[in-house]
This record gives sequence, C-alpha cells and structure tokens, in this order.
Amino acid sequence: MNTQASTDAARFVERFDAGWRRGREGFFEHFLPLADEDVLLTQPLMPSVRGHAAFCDFFAPLFAAMPDLHGEVRDWRPTGDGVEIELAIHGTLAGAAVELVSHDRIVLHDGRMLERHARLNPLPLLGAAMRHPRTGLPLLMAIGVARRSASSFARIRG
Repeated sequence: MNTQASTDAARFVERFDAGWRRGREGFFEHFLPLADEDVLLTQPLMPSVRGHAAFCDFFAPLFAAMPDLHGEVRDWRPTGDGVEIELAIHGTLAGAAVELVSHDRIVLHDGRMLERHARLNPLPLLGAAMRHPRTGLPLLMAIGVARRSASSFARIRG
C-alpha cells in the first residue's frame, strides 16, 4: 500500500471513530458525507442494503432502541482497497447494558466508504431485546428477526 493510501485510510478511521463516538447526535449528518451515494452495507441478521436512505434505515432502529448507542475504534489496519476496523459498540436497551464488537471490512474510494461488511456476534443484542420485549420487539421487527421467526413458525405449524 502506498503512503498516500495509508494516510487516506488513517484519515478515514479518525473520521469513522469520531462519528461513532458522538453517537446518535449527528450520526447521520456525520456519516453520510463519508459514504458513497451507492454504499453497500452487510451485517449478520439483516439484509444487505445500498444507498444513503438505506444507510439511515439500517441504523435508525438501533438508535431508536438504544438512544445512548455509541462506539469506539479499538484497532484498525489498512488493506489494499480500504481498512479493517475493530469497533466496540455500547449502549443500553431498556436499562440493560449491551456491548457488540464488530469487525468491519470497509472498501474505500477517494476517502469515501463504498462498502461496509460487518462481522459481529449479534447474540448480546438479541438477548437484551428478547428480555425486554417492549423495547426489543420493535428492534427485532425492524431488523427482520421477528418476521423471519414468525414465518418459520408458520411454516412449521403449516
């Protein structure tokens, strides 16, 4: 990787970290300029989405369920076409503390995010959502877990 690409990657990670540290307040205003208009997002349990509107729809349910959600970059390294970032995400869902650690593979072009492929264990979030259904059910519905579970249950009962 050339020096300029490494510098661009470091600059992106600083901005990525700053956006997650600020949490809900200004999250979308901060991240949308960092993301290509056709950005692709993938994450366990959620369908892949593309574009700025989908970016907002992707994260809005998390902030609705956990208004104090924020994150911090723990580690990162440049790759041939972007960065890999270890991100610790913290928040509370109905008073229950939730921590997720995401390993994000981000493809960059001209300093902007073209793709974000997150690898994380969603069980801490799912467990908290199931223990607190009043807050958790809307989140599960938004990410499609409840719909998939309900349709699977209907097929089994069929």
